[in-house]
Amino acid sequence: MIHYRPFRNDDPPILARLWNDGVPEAVAAAPLRIHELDDHAFNSTLFDPAGLIMAERDGRPAGFVHAGFGPDEADPAAPGLDRSLGVVAALVVPRGEGEEEVALGLVIEAERYLRRRGAQVLYGGGLRPLNPFYWGLYGGSEAAGVPSSHYQFAAALSTLGYEPIATAVHLRFDLSRPDPRDPRAALLHRQVAVEHDEEPPTSSWWEGLALGEFSPTRASLFLKAEGLEVASARTWDMTWFGRAEGRSRLGVYDVEVDPAHRRRGYARHLLGEILRWARDRGFQDVEVQTLTDNEPALALYGALDFEPVEQSTAFRLPAPFPDRSRP
Repeated sequence: MIHYRPFRNDDPPILARLWNDGVPEAVAAAPLRIHELDDHAFNSTLFDPAGLIMAERDGRPAGFVHAGFGPDEADPAAPGLDRSLGVVAALVVPRGEGEEEVALGLVIEAERYLRRRGAQVLYGGGLRPLNPFYWGLYGGSEAAGVPSSHYQFAAALSTLGYEPIATAVHLRFDLSRPDPRDPRAALLHRQVAVEHDEEPPTSSWWEGLALGEFSPTRASLFLKAEGLEVASARTWDMTWFGRAEGRSRLGVYDVEVDPAHRRRGYARHLLGEILRWARDRGFQDVEVQTLTDNEPALALYGALDFEPVEQSTAFRLPAPFPDRSRP
């Protein structure tokens, strides 16, 4: 008999054990210590105990699901949630007999919670900014969807009728390799400069909650003559993701080039400088993500010798809502 219940204050040790047993190490911060999972996922001012649902079989923990909402982006500086958009952000069920039944039941319980709180659209797997609680712990540098190696999560969503809406590819550069050759490097070194801000303001309160403890930095590329910023990127320390392999990892996200200065090699030059900066600070890998239909970004990372290591898919439940999750 499976019983479902909301989070209790004495649950973090159980949840950490379930996490370490049930989440693929390749796509998550693992193994996680109890206080790390507790501090990052459960101590947020936005955490609702009713949204984290435990499954118990015959009184023993069998898995958990965590559902939540994305930010209200009307004012990026003012904390608030958009409760019309709900997401099943995490599903953790260790391998064993009856795991599929537990996984399906947990997703349905998450749906009921989200609908009771006012969700009009339901998603499965975080897709920024619908990535509450687990950006920094799960899914790579941007927590974009359900990684393919976490097949149980994706299988449960697909079985319940969720449809793929976006797929991201994870790419990685091994810093023990030589720097990729840049044919424009000599010219660009005369024209531009790169600055690294190791204590930048976060772009939003949402990003601050997710990555504030992971040493976020901002790299900016300027034209020397004008002092004009033409490209930028943000980074964070993903070393928790490399624990199982004993490798330190830097995540890169928000790679942007001013539209008026594109196609001049600035993004490639900036990323090359980030690779060198990361190596100087002892990192061993650099990771990025981009959607599979973003051909310019894929071409850029390919030219820099980044190698694909994983894919993640975000899902959405088509309307109308099924009766199974009626509140």
